[in-house]
Amino acid sequence: MSNTLTAEVCSALTTIPGVNVIITIGNTLRADDGVGPYIGLLLQSSDQLKIVNAGYTPENVIEQIIDLHPVKLIFIDAADFQGIPGDARVIDQENIPEAALSTHAIPLKVVYHLLLHDTGAKAVMIGIQPKSLEHKEELSREVKITADEIVSYINRNRV
Repeated sequence: MSNTLTAEVCSALTTIPGVNVIITIGNTLRADDGVGPYIGLLLQSSDQLKIVNAGYTPENVIEQIIDLHPVKLIFIDAADFQGIPGDARVIDQENIPEAALSTHAIPLKVVYHLLLHDTGAKAVMIGIQPKSLEHKEELSREVKITADEIVSYINRNRV
């Protein structure tokens, strides 16, 4: 396990037999909001692990994900849970925001529940505490370290 990832986060990131889909969410033009797409770019898809970069419109990839017939969905997005920048946490589905966030047209909670219902897959949401949501294309040092740890963990522990 890494120095920055908790056992709960590592467990959530661990793939299971079957098709696992990592859905990366965020806007690469808003600093740390781009952490999801950054992670997605560094991961390699395989028969058992599919990477879907939803960008800032996760509702646009619902059909693509359903067609993959996943057994597990892993959502990765920046999330302000009042933690220390770079902290990664499993976000309980009750705590996924009901309202549309500024970068998502449809609330992520709606997309999450649609995919859960339509696929029957196990689903987890990993949130990474941003330091900055400024208009720039660069992750903060803290968030980049966590993102690289997540990529390393997934690559070492995939089925």
